[in-house]
Amino acid sequence: MIEMDCACVQRHHQIPTEVIEVSDHAIEKVGDILKDYRRIFMVADENTYRVAGQRVEEILQEKGLLSHTLVLPAPALPNAESIGKVLIEAGRDRAVYDINAWSLNPDYILAVGSGSLNDTCRMVSYRLGIPYGVVGTAPSMDGYASVVAPLLNGRKKIVYNCSIARHIIIDLSVNREAPYPLLLSGVGDMIGKYVALLDWEISRDRNGEYYCGQIADMVRKATDQCVSAAAGLEDRDTAAIRAASEGLILSGECIAFCGSSRPASGTEHMIGQTWEVMDVEEGKVPNLHGIEVGEGTFTAIELFRKLYRETEDAPVKALIEKYLPAFDRLEQLQRQLRIPFTVTDKQRYVEGILRGRTFRDRYTILQYLYDQGKLEAYADAVYDTVMEKYCFGTFRERFPDWES
Repeated sequence: MIEMDCACVQRHHQIPTEVIEVSDHAIEKVGDILKDYRRIFMVADENTYRVAGQRVEEILQEKGLLSHTLVLPAPALPNAESIGKVLIEAGRDRAVYDINAWSLNPDYILAVGSGSLNDTCRMVSYRLGIPYGVVGTAPSMDGYASVVAPLLNGRKKIVYNCSIARHIIIDLSVNREAPYPLLLSGVGDMIGKYVALLDWEISRDRNGEYYCGQIADMVRKATDQCVSAAAGLEDRDTAAIRAASEGLILSGECIAFCGSSRPASGTEHMIGQTWEVMDVEEGKVPNLHGIEVGEGTFTAIELFRKLYRETEDAPVKALIEKYLPAFDRLEQLQRQLRIPFTVTDKQRYVEGILRGRTFRDRYTILQYLYDQGKLEAYADAVYDTVMEKYCFGTFRERFPDWES
């Protein structure tokens, strides 16, 4: 268990995570880390099984810890179909069912993968009351230690409360070889934290919403760490991969400490996830979560900058001013990394902003502008600025061979 005392109203934060292992060849330690379990159900997809799952399976078999393995078709989306397949297979722990047995369930679920597989197994773990852990295969998102999972249900994306991983095993030798779009996705997911923290502070001051300064400082530290490491990701520098991986995990821990994603998800996620939902509504496979969040971050930055220039609301103006140096830093980072865009059509872009306000019940700059009757005008106005300053090409232009 990870815990800390705090000066906020909660006084104490804790999460049930027992082990976080980030190291080269961490996979080789999986048998020792999970030695207290005897019926481990391993879930991977075709890609993650190839890069890590097969070796994990071998180790668990050698140790006598493996119940069975499920390999989903790639890409495994975090949707009702994937969750259903995992639920159906979770009880198959012997060749012949014994209907009189006390339980056919495994005693542990191990996800081998990143965002989609982690979220899928997190939900099954929560519903079955079985602990779970994850062997991460890419530093592509901050959900490894999170308490929530955004899942595709029908043609909607809904954020559910779910289990927290008991064990997080990150093999740097595997993460180092992750496809570059996944590395950029991790950066995109993290840079949005500055926006989320500013939204949180505004809601604290305007609505009296619960706010924890210690958690906010931890998220800021994790974000600074990832931003500093980002320049070394394309060269697959081990120190950069470690810093990004640890920063993403720390962000997830803060979500778990808070009990919600508030410290790490604000305007940028609400816009980005709305664009994802729009794809799902049209029967398309959604783009990488972190890439969409990156676009949402640059959008939020320009919304805040425009508000800063025009507002007479002194308290809000002062809060925005505190974050302007971080926003300037992200603008410079984008010139270097060129995180690709997936939404460049103006009508679709603006629709994502307007619908993003109601993606979830969370007070952000979107609601602030809406209450003043300015959201539509601001959404229309920032489009040209964002495309000119931040869009250096679409995702398909940069990665034409990428398979979702």
